[in-house]
Amino acid sequence: MSTASPESATTEPTAPRRRGGLRGWVRGRGRDDLRWAFPAIWLIFLGYPIASLLAADETATRTAIGMALIAAFAVTYVLACVHVIPMRHDNPDPAIALRYFTALSAITVATTPILANGSLAFGPFLIAITVFGLSQRMGFVVTGIVIGLAVLGPEFIPGWDFDPGTVIALIVSGGAMIAARNLQLREREREAAEERQRELDEQLAVVAERERVARDVHDILGHSLTVMTLKSELAGRLVDIDPERAKAELAELHSMSRQALAEVRATVGGLRTPDLRTELASARTALTAAAIVADLPQAPEDLAPSRSALFAWVLRESVTNVVRHSGAARCSVSVEADRLEVVDDGCGIPDHAFGNGLRGLTERVEAAGGDLYVRATSGGTAVEVILA
Repeated sequence: MSTASPESATTEPTAPRRRGGLRGWVRGRGRDDLRWAFPAIWLIFLGYPIASLLAADETATRTAIGMALIAAFAVTYVLACVHVIPMRHDNPDPAIALRYFTALSAITVATTPILANGSLAFGPFLIAITVFGLSQRMGFVVTGIVIGLAVLGPEFIPGWDFDPGTVIALIVSGGAMIAARNLQLREREREAAEERQRELDEQLAVVAERERVARDVHDILGHSLTVMTLKSELAGRLVDIDPERAKAELAELHSMSRQALAEVRATVGGLRTPDLRTELASARTALTAAAIVADLPQAPEDLAPSRSALFAWVLRESVTNVVRHSGAARCSVSVEADRLEVVDDGCGIPDHAFGNGLRGLTERVEAAGGDLYVRATSGGTAVEVILA
């Protein structure tokens, strides 16, 4: 059998020994967390049984035993304050609270032959353990038992005297602790509800941001890819007929693809704000590439930036739908300070085409406090935005 060398014995790490009880707690967590000290302050009320014991005509032995029991009660209660009573956010372990309650009850019973009804001075401490460590129901039960002993005990227990002051003190202290525990539980419920609401708000914010990015990416890619598809088809038809025109279309196609990529990156980063003037120029390019006559106005000079951005999104999606679905020969756009309308003379937008794009536009317009209308006209479809 081999033995460890002195070197290995000194170099091998060993787990730190945990010190139990009050001494270990004070050396560790209790040094920084002194919330246990507040309920422990009430140990000053043990001065009443101590004074009663010293004033009683007892032998030195019985007095010493009584003082030792009171000291044991004080130490046990302080430990209970450390592990059970402090107003913490986490609930104490009921098993630990029950052990402390049992120990304190045993000490209280042991002092009764010496202190008589003076042992009722321990009642508020027992109530505190049950109210804050076990449950309000147990607190009510123990409070009722202690008050019952104070009121009825002198009638049945020899040597006990009725003390109205003790009864009042027990009623007041028990009621105050039950009320404090009830307020504590309500506060915890309120904090838990606020935490759940914060989590819900965070989830809703994430969902809203995802929907915003999805709308922006859809609007950008839907429009850009539609125009790029038309230009690539046009370039394919012109490559043999008019090579120079085909090269020009391919060059513009290349420029649009780079612009679309930049817009997607900016949109995902939340940095892009569309501009109505730019979108009007882009709409003219898209409609012309689709062989649709474009009747487009100039952007109003005094249009607010927020409305310019909203009208730009609406114009982009509407023109994309005209190019994709309408089969129109002409598309007209009118812009005012509080209104934008896109009208085509095509076959209209079928029901199945009212998809993500128009739903996204509806959400944008409603968020801005306006209304979006999509209606059939005598010779096509009209998309209208009216802002309040």
